[in-house]
Amino acid sequence: MNIRTENWNGSTIRFVDKHPGEWWGVAVDICRALELHQVTRALKSLPSDGVTTVKAIDSMGREQQVNAVSPKNIYRLVFKSRKKEATAFQDWVFDVLESLRHASGLEGFQVFRMLDKEHQMEAMERLRESLRQPVKVDYIKANTIANKTVSTLYGHPKMVKKGAMSPEMLAKRQAVLDDTVDLMATVERFGLDLSVSETVYGKYAQ
Repeated sequence: MNIRTENWNGSTIRFVDKHPGEWWGVAVDICRALELHQVTRALKSLPSDGVTTVKAIDSMGREQQVNAVSPKNIYRLVFKSRKKEATAFQDWVFDVLESLRHASGLEGFQVFRMLDKEHQMEAMERLRESLRQPVKVDYIKANTIANKTVSTLYGHPKMVKKGAMSPEMLAKRQAVLDDTVDLMATVERFGLDLSVSETVYGKYAQ
């Protein structure tokens, strides 16, 4: 079984060629890079068909049985991380997958777009659960704030819609949307008198 070792931000990430052209990431390496300390718990939350056991070589040159996760599950682990560099890791992952390719024939960024839709749905579900009486305008507000913030960050004078964003913009948008949803929930929970949009814009304008 072919193994390719890549390095991100000082972390060694092993990718295993599970089938010809189908590269999976070694779970413990991914979790270590994302500071997900409870690997077993993290893996239990993933679709089981995207987790398997493979043989890989450790840093001492020894062959080990390790858990490996599919490209989609790599992104799911990224979404669980609160590490500030997680969005940068997203960029790095789809660049690596683009070079390695994978079983479906999709490029890394296409896989990322598929998982981005899942992240979007999860964020909106969190918003629904955190607001007492959520209405359509709340969902529109959260997405508009995220879109405007990212558009401004990348020098666009007008708001760029999510579907037209570049890979880098989409990766940043996920973090902004998470912050926006969390802040909207906090404002309602504690009855805070502050503008969510101005607060988010201010944070990312720094």
